[in-house]
Amino acid sequence: MQLDDVSIFLQIAASGSLSSAARDLARPKATISHQLRRLEEEIGASLFTRSANRMVLSEAGQEFHDHARNIRRACERGLDAARRRQDVAAGKVRIGSGGEFTSNLIAPLVLYFARHHPLLRIEVMVLRGEALLGARDSLDCILYLGEPPLPQVSELTARLLSRFPFGLYASPGYLATHGRPASPRDLRAHDLIGFHNGDSLALWELENDSEEFSVHPNARFVSNDYWVAKLAAIHDHGICFIPHFFAGPEVSVGLLEPVLSEWRSRDVPMYALFASHRQNNPNTRRLIDVLSKNFSDVFSYLYTATRKDTLSRNHR
Repeated sequence: MQLDDVSIFLQIAASGSLSSAARDLARPKATISHQLRRLEEEIGASLFTRSANRMVLSEAGQEFHDHARNIRRACERGLDAARRRQDVAAGKVRIGSGGEFTSNLIAPLVLYFARHHPLLRIEVMVLRGEALLGARDSLDCILYLGEPPLPQVSELTARLLSRFPFGLYASPGYLATHGRPASPRDLRAHDLIGFHNGDSLALWELENDSEEFSVHPNARFVSNDYWVAKLAAIHDHGICFIPHFFAGPEVSVGLLEPVLSEWRSRDVPMYALFASHRQNNPNTRRLIDVLSKNFSDVFSYLYTATRKDTLSRNHR
């Protein structure tokens, strides 16, 4: 019995389909299907039944599932123990991140980590919504924006990396044409750029030193991607609600201006989530230590070819 086939079985069970498992593992669907068939032939029973376009564990699959998890965990613990005393990081680290800010929040930190651990193979998988948590068994670490949902992550260890606030921003051109709101109530008279989280339009929760105010944006422009929302604001389409660090480069060159700068969101957390039994994995531990130690540098990281070594220079 091959360990990789067992891992494939567990991922299919978690994601509910061959296509989802292939996406989560970044492998061809045909390869996933072949490995499942090989495992079923070795066991001598079908491990899944199809129900409403979803693969559901058969009776044999249910009986095998907990044993399969124990098999993989035992192998992972053994590998972690063997590597614990190694001075040089080697092997593979598989990182999962949601779509929010992977390019400009996660990527600089992971690239810095990769530069200083050249023998490691690093995979960064961007997965949205439920797909991210559904792939947790195939990932060494999940970088999660916001409070992780329970009970989905109750078996995972969470380490807080940092917190950061959101604020309101618009282009000078938009403000020259439409005026500048004097209070959060004035936002209802402006063009707002909304963010859709997959379930609903995100509420803008604002606060200053003494008050709180909620805005349900009656948005004329909506996206589920913060890059699109920021670009829309740059091109005069309205006021957006994005993290301060994300707007920083555009503010510094005059493409965006803070709006109602005394109002901001509560700090949004970023967590590293990992399986509790992997706490002795030296590569995962190194990764999380680097992310936590250097997190603040992403707030000034610029994404241009002439500044590609900014993060590395700051830590030499």
